[in-house]
Amino acid sequence: MVTMLSGSHSLDQLLEAYAVGPGPVVRANFVSTLDGHATGGDGLSGSINSSADKQVFDVLRALADVVVVGAGTIRAEGYGRLRTEDPALVQVRRAAGRADHPTLAVVTASGDLPEKVMVDDPDGGALLVLCARAVSDDLAERIGADAVVPAGADLVEPSLAVEALHERGLDHVLTEGGPHLLGGWLQAGVVDELCLTIRPVVVGGTGPRIVEAPIGRTGELAHFDLRHALAIESDLMLRYVATPD
Repeated sequence: MVTMLSGSHSLDQLLEAYAVGPGPVVRANFVSTLDGHATGGDGLSGSINSSADKQVFDVLRALADVVVVGAGTIRAEGYGRLRTEDPALVQVRRAAGRADHPTLAVVTASGDLPEKVMVDDPDGGALLVLCARAVSDDLAERIGADAVVPAGADLVEPSLAVEALHERGLDHVLTEGGPHLLGGWLQAGVVDELCLTIRPVVVGGTGPRIVEAPIGRTGELAHFDLRHALAIESDLMLRYVATPD
């Protein structure tokens, strides 16, 4: 059943709209302009965000055990360790048996560390998801062996990454990109839900879409069914679930 709602929405209403079962589940959360851009003219997604989109962004993080982001996006968007700022969302996490702050999992094929994320921090934990060839004793020493998550031999394989996170008890996985990571995860068929905010702005020119890698090796499509559409302050919040095979 598709839910269509408009107007303002309370925190409780958004939590209900984005509620998910016990898992495991993999969600992706992205924002796009009316003309299909995933970033503004400065190349950053933050420049096309809005207060309404931020509400949904915070709710999705509050419902996640781990947030997965590619190292390039980490650097471009200035990610640090994740922190749940809203006390009400902290209580939501505690009621669900989660830590106050979600874990941040950084995906990198090379093992190159975004230092802002990997430094000691009292907020959420951090993991490094990488391929086996990039694992080294030096790397394990620098960030701790428990923070290293091998997921493939020469490349990070999405299915192995998700499996490794689930094995650590991180059943509710949220990825925020970037576009190349989402493309690979869609191609691997590991994305259960796509949460997409359509912003009522037009950027023009060229720029990245929410997916920058081919979905299928032979041109097949990734299919989703609409679960809900929420209109908040002219933004359209769409929740799609993957169509069963």
